[in-house]
Amino acid sequence: MADISPIKEYSRQANQRRPDGGPTYRQLPPHRLKPDPRSPDQVKDATIVLGVPKDEFTPRVHEAMTLVFNEMDSLRWELEVCTAQRDRLDIALDQHVSTELANRRALYRHLTRAVEHVESTGEQSFLLLVKLLGWEAIWRKAGFETAEGVLQKAAIILETQVPSSTPYGYLDGGSFGIVMNIASPKEVESLGSDLVDQMNIAEITCNWASAPIEAGMHATVIHAAAEEDARRRL
Repeated sequence: MADISPIKEYSRQANQRRPDGGPTYRQLPPHRLKPDPRSPDQVKDATIVLGVPKDEFTPRVHEAMTLVFNEMDSLRWELEVCTAQRDRLDIALDQHVSTELANRRALYRHLTRAVEHVESTGEQSFLLLVKLLGWEAIWRKAGFETAEGVLQKAAIILETQVPSSTPYGYLDGGSFGIVMNIASPKEVESLGSDLVDQMNIAEITCNWASAPIEAGMHATVIHAAAEEDARRRL
């Protein structure tokens, strides 16, 4: 077996660091267990399945294929860890920390899709805004945790009142947004009024506003128009 030592030089070292000094995925907390190394029989069977004749399966070939399969299994595990981490980051990037609703980034993406739908179908769509008035006064008076609690109560109300198929989330500044695809002004007014009626939160008043979603509009423009409508309703 002495003649196979050069092959071992190609194997990775445990906890090997990247050239920039950062950790490899082996050093990150494992999100799933790393697979056990393949047994000698598993390596032999897989090698034969790949087309190596039994009479050519020498100890040197066995050692080489063991290194190849170990590396392949390690790369597959790293990919699974990376994919799981990416999925968690995607969720975190789209979620408001306190309310656990979609954040502005995610809601703007829904608005962009609604704009595309309006462009292709011409059907009416709206951004419905529910504005908490007095939220910043609570923050100044009682502090961050109390103000966050108000947002969480409002989020629970939205979760119970807004259909699960309708995108909604928190836009910051005490504003919750609901993207109403294929809706009439009367439907927007009805849902807005119902939500305002349900927002029975101490020291908070609430109003609703809306803006049409039109072809070619940017999400920020739609949001700004809804906020302007909210100011007019004060």
